[in-house]
Amino acid sequence: MKSYSPADIRNVGLFGHGGAGKTSLAEALLFRVGAVNRLGRVDEGTSTTDYDPDEVKRKMSVSAALAPIEWRDAKINIVDAPGYADFMGEVIQAMRVVETAIIVVDAVAGVQVGTDAAWRQAERQEVPRMIFVNKMERENADFGRVIEEVEGVLLGDFPAAFRGLQ
Repeated sequence: MKSYSPADIRNVGLFGHGGAGKTSLAEALLFRVGAVNRLGRVDEGTSTTDYDPDEVKRKMSVSAALAPIEWRDAKINIVDAPGYADFMGEVIQAMRVVETAIIVVDAVAGVQVGTDAAWRQAERQEVPRMIFVNKMERENADFGRVIEEVEGVLLGDFPAAFRGLQ
């Protein structure tokens, strides 16, 4: 990886409920830009960011992990945060170092407790955030319902003009 000036480095975090697909999204991004030559899988214990033996055994993230990628003359540090409440300290710490929080929402399960917790933590730390609806290929995925849940649960306190979802 080449050397980058601070102006060309971005820190972006993946946050949300456990099982929403944050680690798989990080893996797909690494694969897409050619940082890895195979697409690792959480359920097979081959994902790049879940490398700790405990994470491989549990098939879930227990600590935040860094996945650096290069894209269009910039270095993007993707921080893959755990999603289960037991590891909220990792989420809080990861939120402190990112410029943007991507809140990953499962298209079948919708907004869950971990989704709301990540959204509120970003709000408390004044981190800009966006929603990524994941797992759209699954049976019973419903983008419209997820957006309604996001508007009702996460954006309920936002003025309509700032929602940008209408």
